[in-house]
Amino acid sequence: MKTKKDLNFYRKQIDSLDRQIVTLLHSRAENAKKIAGLKNSASMEIYDPAREAAVLEKLKKVKKGPFPAKGIEGVYNEIFSVSRFLQRRISVAYLGPVATYSHLAAVKRFGKMTDYAPVGTIKEVFSEVEKGNADYGCVPIENSTEGAVNYTYDMFADSDLKICSEVLLKIDHCLLSKENKLSSVKTLFIHPQTLGQCREWIESNIPEAAIKEVSSNSRAAMEASRVKNSAAIASELAAEIYGLKVPAKSVQDMADNYTRFFIIGKSFSKRTGKDRTSIMVSIKDKPGALYRLLQPFDNFHVNLSNIESRPSKKKAWDYLFFVDVEGYAEDKNVKDALEAVAREAGSVKVLGSYPRF
Repeated sequence: MKTKKDLNFYRKQIDSLDRQIVTLLHSRAENAKKIAGLKNSASMEIYDPAREAAVLEKLKKVKKGPFPAKGIEGVYNEIFSVSRFLQRRISVAYLGPVATYSHLAAVKRFGKMTDYAPVGTIKEVFSEVEKGNADYGCVPIENSTEGAVNYTYDMFADSDLKICSEVLLKIDHCLLSKENKLSSVKTLFIHPQTLGQCREWIESNIPEAAIKEVSSNSRAAMEASRVKNSAAIASELAAEIYGLKVPAKSVQDMADNYTRFFIIGKSFSKRTGKDRTSIMVSIKDKPGALYRLLQPFDNFHVNLSNIESRPSKKKAWDYLFFVDVEGYAEDKNVKDALEAVAREAGSVKVLGSYPRF
């Protein structure tokens, strides 16, 4: 009897707290609607990644308790989503179809109160944002196992879109099929990047399966739902959507498998004090060019977190370098370094400065 009394007591406490939380959410929503009017009159962007990052940073400093930090971030991402919705519903393009990892990354950043537009290629994501058919786009940029997504880097060479935020998504690949046994799988539909992340598992478990590369993980699941004795490697959500079983989970070769995504739009994010800047550099083709690209960052104490090279596609052996540095583009040391790079190495294009989530 005591257990039942205690249970009822704590449930009543939770009911009371829930009512207070909902009342506070309504109050917060009223303020968000007032902010909408101010933003509209000043032609300000609805999505403010710097503000959202600052709110999350403050919440992390609130007195610690049993509610996990990741849980607080998840709850507030949905609160941010509702707040944006009350101001103006925004749309986000991503590499589809539904349930790709790009889709999951977009939802992680923008929440459920957002319109999502699946498109067929990364190029179309850029195009939809450039044309104004979508407010933002979500594109993969690098994976912790397979490295850079080169096609995304190539798109920045000719696009004026800006990187305004980033998303880090843990990738948990699953084998999806209508078959119950791995031995029944004769064809495997898979995205090339995913193939690189799961190659050892595939060779050990379904070595005889014929590999059919497709444009996305969800496309793989879609094909597996149509073709007998086939399977796909994709997210568990894709299994639900396309009516597939999950004969095997966590089939990636590395347990810590993450993909980083960029949120692209038409304007820069504001400074937060905990930022990252991405640049594209076209270096002059002469001895010591790469050294002259890197030296200014050392001189001005700017930390480099990533560097990738891509052919410029203008002439043979001519390269573009994509560099991520810690700090905001207008921070004095970063600004001085970029000006020095432009003088010594070649042209510099700032792709974006954005919060490090």
